[in-house]
Amino acid sequence: MRLHSLDALRGMAVIWMIIFHTAFDLKMFGYMSADFSKGFWYSFPRVIAFTFLFCVGASLHLAHHPKTNWKALGKRSLKLGGASFLVSLSTYLIFPRQWIFFGTLHCIFVGSLLGGLFIGHRKLMGLVLFMILIAQYGLHYDIKWVASLYPNQSMDFIPIYPWFWAILSGMLMTPHLSRIRWINHLPPSPFFNFLGKHSLKIYLLHQPLIYGVIWAYTLLVS
Repeated sequence: MRLHSLDALRGMAVIWMIIFHTAFDLKMFGYMSADFSKGFWYSFPRVIAFTFLFCVGASLHLAHHPKTNWKALGKRSLKLGGASFLVSLSTYLIFPRQWIFFGTLHCIFVGSLLGGLFIGHRKLMGLVLFMILIAQYGLHYDIKWVASLYPNQSMDFIPIYPWFWAILSGMLMTPHLSRIRWINHLPPSPFFNFLGKHSLKIYLLHQPLIYGVIWAYTLLVS
């Protein structure tokens, strides 16, 4: 089952991602003076990450409920794992002090496999989601794990804890959203649906293209 509204939401997240990474690269080359450690530019990428992860959870429910198809999930996970490795390797070679060792794509990869274990266990989903929210945002219990092993700041760090809650929320809410008539009858948007369906390819290609264009422009005008 596929919801056009879910593809459109993922497509919107792709647009937001391109906007953010364009701004980030402009700041890196000195064309922007925005502060990415607070305010809008701090919150914006976290909204984007939540949207992507929510869509991951929604897609897991739509593709696998009531029972996980591990063969299909394993095939997709191999693709995600390979793409995650490519992101880590390329950023390590180009930005060794800020390389992405566990970013959004890594979280999607691990979170998809973990999410497969929860298919058909809604009460367990709700319990784990509640525990993560209370531990992280109520008790402020933060697990630094990989970050503590690597002192430099990564360009994109989205750890599975606490971000797995976003995937669980997508898995839990999708059955209710799919029953809302106007959501099911939304006309497809060819543009946003295209972006949503090809989000992985765009994720891998957009940043090198944006960075390359700004780098080439800088060489031309310097």
